[in-house]
Amino acid sequence: MMTPITINPLFQSILALSAADAGQNRLVYTPNWVAAQTQLLQAGVVDDLQARVDQYGNVYLDLPGRLPELPAIATGSHMDTVVNGGALDGLYGIIGGLTAVQRLRHQYGQPKRTLRIIAFSEEEGSRFPATFSGSKYYARRDQVTNLVDATGASFEAARITAVQSLKRIPRVIFQRPDLPATFTELHIEQGPRLIHEHRTIGLVAAIVGQRRFNITVHGVANHAGTTPMVGRIDALTLTTQLLVQLQQAAAQTDPELTYTVGQLAVVPNTANTIPGKVTFSVDFRHPSSTVLDAFETKLTAIVAAANQPQHPVESRRWVNDVPRPLDATMLANNRRIASQLGYHPLTLVSGAGHDSAVMSQVVPTTMLFVPSIGGISHAPTEQTAPDDLTAGVDVLTESLYHQAY
Repeated sequence: MMTPITINPLFQSILALSAADAGQNRLVYTPNWVAAQTQLLQAGVVDDLQARVDQYGNVYLDLPGRLPELPAIATGSHMDTVVNGGALDGLYGIIGGLTAVQRLRHQYGQPKRTLRIIAFSEEEGSRFPATFSGSKYYARRDQVTNLVDATGASFEAARITAVQSLKRIPRVIFQRPDLPATFTELHIEQGPRLIHEHRTIGLVAAIVGQRRFNITVHGVANHAGTTPMVGRIDALTLTTQLLVQLQQAAAQTDPELTYTVGQLAVVPNTANTIPGKVTFSVDFRHPSSTVLDAFETKLTAIVAAANQPQHPVESRRWVNDVPRPLDATMLANNRRIASQLGYHPLTLVSGAGHDSAVMSQVVPTTMLFVPSIGGISHAPTEQTAPDDLTAGVDVLTESLYHQAY
């Protein structure tokens, strides 16, 4: 079954950029990402929306209101993906927002307040060791500096090159607009609760806090055949011991704490050499800062105990996002709207990080979820039932109508 989202030519065109890949690959400032933001800007221009891009590559499409002095009503999500990601993460909120604004203009004409669709440049942290750099720039929060990706390419150089390309698009304004009055993000749940509860719409009360560390274990690289087993300093063997300790500590901290080791880099990574260095990531999340602090204390102690002169171990925290409650009044309004449309929304806490966590620090912010089949996301098999995709856009459309008209 097709939906206004899945048959949308822009949606299909952006997905086609990764046709040769396993899943979607629009890492920030890469050619696929530039092409996607270019297509979105060009679509906005064709649709007679005011199209803007800022120096971080965030894209803004405005349907001007009758009272332009009033702050805009904004919706949107992020354009970037994880490596080999799914079709809906981020892009659904952008195309869904554009669809909702097009519907409102067709049915009601010019709004009282400007309606704004935002495609944030980066949320995932999948290329550079930083998350939410796009929404943080728009929200006048932290800015990213002095970062490089796995190939050694700098964030600044990649950003400048990519944005220069977007600035050259005809009728696109190079400008960061003022903050909106509100922000509403439509998103897939990326988890199993809505499916398990047989609900179509989720209303997000809060977003979990998350922290990420890179931990590096140093050993001594040596010949795999001539080095006796006794006396080896094998960085990978030491790492496996650390991983077991960290997994046990996480399980003992709190049942709602999620803990993931998603990256493991072995050096020199050859079959006939003892590993001399291993770097791995740790991602942990929870709705309570107290629980996050408790596990970080355990992690720090485990790393300190493993750190010895003959095999140094070091850790670096590169994400520290605190739990964020979202706007209760907007949630209540969306509950009323969803109920009037015949849905029975479920209020829940998001276990994934979102740009809404950043936006909630500066403007009233809310999120709408639709179910993820099997609870699967960040994978090529990410799916949502067509009727559920439509339902999310329907609720978003009504929510924006009540805010802007």
